[in-house]
Amino acid sequence: MIRKKYAFLVFFITTFLNSEPLIFGGNNLGSDEMVLKLENSSALYYFNGEGDGCDGFKANFSQNENTFNFTNLISNCSNKKLKNFNCITKIDDNSLIFAEYLQCDNKLILYNKNKEIKGNLNRNYNGFEVLTLGLKNGTVTSNLKMREKPNTQSKSFTCYFTHIDDDNIKENEINFIPKNINLTIIAKTLAEDTVGDKINFWYLVYPVSDSYNGCLLKNSKQKEGWVFGEYIKFNN
Repeated sequence: MIRKKYAFLVFFITTFLNSEPLIFGGNNLGSDEMVLKLENSSALYYFNGEGDGCDGFKANFSQNENTFNFTNLISNCSNKKLKNFNCITKIDDNSLIFAEYLQCDNKLILYNKNKEIKGNLNRNYNGFEVLTLGLKNGTVTSNLKMREKPNTQSKSFTCYFTHIDDDNIKENEINFIPKNINLTIIAKTLAEDTVGDKINFWYLVYPVSDSYNGCLLKNSKQKEGWVFGEYIKFNN
């Protein structure tokens, strides 16, 4: 019996130490942001993107049910020791992207990137009632405008892509998502719309992007945009 308990304890510890790291960050799908990586008993808060910024810290952490405790913080910019802090796990009943976040007593709000939102949930996005899709993958089947709101009269995003074959639009500012660009499809409108002779839903999407590729709504912090469903293909 003692041998069996010992073997179970070794298995449990090994499984915990070899588990995948937890990644926390903003409630968005983009890069270029501060993220918190938790692995074994170590924490690293750093800028995930292009640049040489030294913001953030290294620390030790422990978890007790829904509470995370961070101790022995050292600034990434120097050897300066920072104050310890605690975070509590909470559920976001309004999110369209990630369902769970850490609310910390040092004012950090960090979403669990491993806890994607489920599909078929009713949500509100900037005043529009939508249905979540559980972050499905898709592809643009034609050059397609990405808009601020789910209608053809709203402002379109400006896009820039470096890895496409068409030299006429490659590395140029354009007002559409080029054909064959991959998307994360976040949600859809509750009712279909008619555009020309086509009837379909509007879909809230985020084009796969990085520091050099993607779409931007000028003079706005909005990262997701709307596309008409007739011109996207679901990949899963």
